Amino acid sequence: MANWPPYFDKEAPNKGIMAQHLTQIFTDANLSFNFIWYSTWKAAFNNAAAAKNIASPGWICSPKRAELFYFSYPIYKLDHVFFHLKSKPVTINNVSDLKKYEPIAVTEAYYYSSEFQEAVDKYKLKLSKVRLEELTFNLLLKNRAAIAPMSKNNGLSLLEKHFTLPQREQITYSKSPFPDSYFHIMISRKHSKALHIYQLINSILIHHSTNKKIVGVNLKVKDICPQVNNPVSQ
Repeated sequence: MANWPPYFDKEAPNKGIMAQHLTQIFTDANLSFNFIWYSTWKAAFNNAAAAKNIASPGWICSPKRAELFYFSYPIYKLDHVFFHLKSKPVTINNVSDLKKYEPIAVTEAYYYSSEFQEAVDKYKLKLSKVRLEELTFNLLLKNRAAIAPMSKNNGLSLLEKHFTLPQREQITYSKSPFPDSYFHIMISRKHSKALHIYQLINSILIHHSTNKKIVGVNLKVKDICPQVNNPVSQ
């Protein structure tokens, strides 16, 4: 995995909210593991796809990713907003409104959601891509992008960490028309023990009380990602 504060944060004592959540779950299940940190999420993805790691946490499911990975039971739910300048108010009531706020600042190699990707394709939305997520705010501040989709907590954390108070005071956020996103652990289909790892992780996640409080008792992968063909019924 890579830095994505406040969810995964290599410098934080708890290594981030989502890392702490997983640590608690797997420690309670007496499963030993360690986090491997990469400089970017692209590097984390590539190493996971090559089965150099047993699994990789913190990913939204997609048909393309499902060709390479099994997706676990959901581990976390995130709400999404659109960050923008206070001087340029934004009202997004439905997906078609996004066309009024081009270009949209996004981080390359990120997959925001199937709904967002469908909107990009349907309305041919113009995107301004950056390598690191905090750079999307630079695009906003320099008027090179109008909005930036992001988790609210993630965006606020990045602003606090990388930008001055005068810069932060120029930026706000508005609600997104897209539903919440659910994050999973991915297990490479190339791994020699992929099916065993997938079943073990899933059994722990499904039955752990802490995870149920976060994602809901009855929420299953098939409900979130109907396009994903996992090896066992969920």
